[in-house]
Amino acid sequence: MLRRITALLLLTFILSALTACGIEQNVLPVASAPAGNYILYTTQPGDTVSQIASRFHLTIEQLIALNADQYPALARDPSSLRAGWQLRVPSPDQTSARATPETRRTDLNQVAVEIIEGINTARAQKGLALLRSDVALTRIASNRSQDMIARDYFSHYDPETGQEPLLRYLQATRLSYRYAGENIAEVKNDSGWVPPWLTVATRYSASELANQFVTGWLNSPDHRANLSRAYYRRTGVALAVGADGRRVVATQVFSD
Repeated sequence: MLRRITALLLLTFILSALTACGIEQNVLPVASAPAGNYILYTTQPGDTVSQIASRFHLTIEQLIALNADQYPALARDPSSLRAGWQLRVPSPDQTSARATPETRRTDLNQVAVEIIEGINTARAQKGLALLRSDVALTRIASNRSQDMIARDYFSHYDPETGQEPLLRYLQATRLSYRYAGENIAEVKNDSGWVPPWLTVATRYSASELANQFVTGWLNSPDHRANLSRAYYRRTGVALAVGADGRRVVATQVFSD
């Protein structure tokens, strides 16, 4: 039996909010498909839904929504993907439009690295094993952060279905695990005195932004407990930024 461990707490700062919670579900209805022009991609041996979604700058939810009519099994279990299926994906011009600018990706990647370093420093002080960065978990974290930005919500639960996307992402990567969980956080320039042209990146360096997330999680008892699970060995951290630069969402996913 798979066990899921996540934390629940809302911690509000002047410019940031942090929450973490979770519930395991077996089947998740799909989210709305994004608009645009599409081509067919023939799946190859070894492909996963997560890899294909990342390649075409979609979330797993969006990729499933595009193909649920032709392949309803994807909505029940994303790991049911088979070689030879023809999936609808964005055309090259649509994919380019969805890509995040390179400078922005680089900045957010640096923040993610420093978040893991900060969390591992806290774990080392407790005599716990350091978390190692995992590609599959990082991809899941990226999908989660991007989805919350794209659909303008902040929750462990899908706003359309009321269910949790994390299990779908874990299924899609075919990841073997006994324990898994996630923490999410956001920093927003939503105070009335912050001028509309001022972005989060303008206000914080990569190190300062990473410290915002790490400090917030460590100051939250439930988040701190989640970060201190002795049986967690792997992690993935990824961030996404809103189009106006005034909101950054971070997701950290854990597993044994």
